[in-house]
Amino acid sequence: MKWSNACLLLCCFILVLQLFLPPVSSAKLYTWTDKTGIVRRTYYPPPVDQVRKNQVELYVTSWCPYCKKAIQYFQSKGIAYKAYDIEKDKQAAARKQELDSRSGVPFAVINGKRIHGYAPKSYAKALSK
Repeated sequence: MKWSNACLLLCCFILVLQLFLPPVSSAKLYTWTDKTGIVRRTYYPPPVDQVRKNQVELYVTSWCPYCKKAIQYFQSKGIAYKAYDIEKDKQAAARKQELDSRSGVPFAVINGKRIHGYAPKSYAKALSK
């Protein structure tokens, strides 16, 4: 009897702890590229003086699955980008036409390099320069 009472008391104690203690939250993981081009993952924000600055512009449409993949690529790498929906933004459509006479999206300009379509290897190459 004493053993079962001890187990019951222990179970009640654990239940009370679970009810009243705050849940453990997962820490945010930061992904960033340092000045030497190494992708780093840390639990703290990247130091401002250590982050490599890339200029990334994406010309996309809302319905394009490859545009979504391109956006996901930059998000997963922690790379800042500016996306322009050429169907909703006439100025962006005109700018894309000036940069690229070909039709089609996604179209990326990464550090001055123009890249047609969803091309992760080309994105990585342009980001490394």
